[in-house]
Amino acid sequence: MGLNLLGDAKFRRSDIGVPLICPIRDEVRLLPAFLRHYRKMGVSEFLFIDNNSSDGSTDYLLAQPDCIVFHTADSYRESKYAVTWINQIIRELNISGWLAYVDVDEHLIYPDMEAVNIRQYCESLARAGFDCVNSVMIDMYPKDSFLDLSFDPDEELSDVMGWFDADYVFRAWPSRPWDKQRLFRLQVIGGPRCRLLSSLDAEARHGGLFYTLANQVDRIVDRIPLSLVPLLAKIAPREMPALQKRPLNFVKPGFEYLSSHAGTNSTYANDMTALLHYKFCSELQRRFEMKKEGNHYRRGLSYMQLEDAIAAWPQPSLCYQGSRQYRSSADLAAVGLIGPAASRVWNDPTVKAVRTSISGPYAVSRSKG
Repeated sequence: MGLNLLGDAKFRRSDIGVPLICPIRDEVRLLPAFLRHYRKMGVSEFLFIDNNSSDGSTDYLLAQPDCIVFHTADSYRESKYAVTWINQIIRELNISGWLAYVDVDEHLIYPDMEAVNIRQYCESLARAGFDCVNSVMIDMYPKDSFLDLSFDPDEELSDVMGWFDADYVFRAWPSRPWDKQRLFRLQVIGGPRCRLLSSLDAEARHGGLFYTLANQVDRIVDRIPLSLVPLLAKIAPREMPALQKRPLNFVKPGFEYLSSHAGTNSTYANDMTALLHYKFCSELQRRFEMKKEGNHYRRGLSYMQLEDAIAAWPQPSLCYQGSRQYRSSADLAAVGLIGPAASRVWNDPTVKAVRTSISGPYAVSRSKG
């Protein structure tokens, strides 16, 4: 079946614009806030991949003058979670220059974004010789109960789900004793899902051997009947979310996305950015229903584990002593979640990790000897 362009819109190549690409399926409730956020930022054009929506998302996007819509009924899982589709569009449209790739529940935040549009920000990255930007995915949540939280299309999601965790750990992805030296890979730990499933300190103690053992579930999850995946979810180590992404990349010959979290570029900017992740609301219940299809990563195992963890959570709210309210990019910069603080992990060989907190970021030095 493949990808099919819907409507008459054509991609307008521009040397100064920053287009955005986003896969969707039944996201009509999230799309208005998504478009408002990125239009205000200065995104020049939107490329949507509609994976067979049935809730009106397709018609809504086709009515937008700055949106190009591709449709496919193919398997999201077999497309490597949309990566195959996105790389195909980059090739066929001959996209070059800066490109944003985010999901519809992710709102990009970069330092001083209220005064600097995305084109200006990307130009500053290019002048400094960078070709990609690391980002931390920050799960946002309301002050009170979240599972029954709904919102109107004209509401700003940062007003509805305006709280975030200040406590995170940034470090190099743990290696194993036999691993050969490789390019730096960022790992970010923290957030409410970490608190629901485990704890920040417990996860920060885990090293490469732990992840090797925990990932053995990959040998099993695709070989058992879908009906047995819920049982596997209960006995397998709880999977922490991958909170590190690279939402901005400079597309050049040979570039491609390797996953929804990373591409072949590796000259990281010194600024950390953030993706405000709006999942902790009534939309989460829909995700839990979608897990039955087995069409997501590890056939929905992580959603099953999260659903069990939420059921056991002793209170309706996710707020704790490290919660902070989001009002602007300055709130993220103050705790070290965006800006230069985390870049010490890949720029300073004496720094083992950077931890953020309500009182600001601090570095954890490597042990001597």
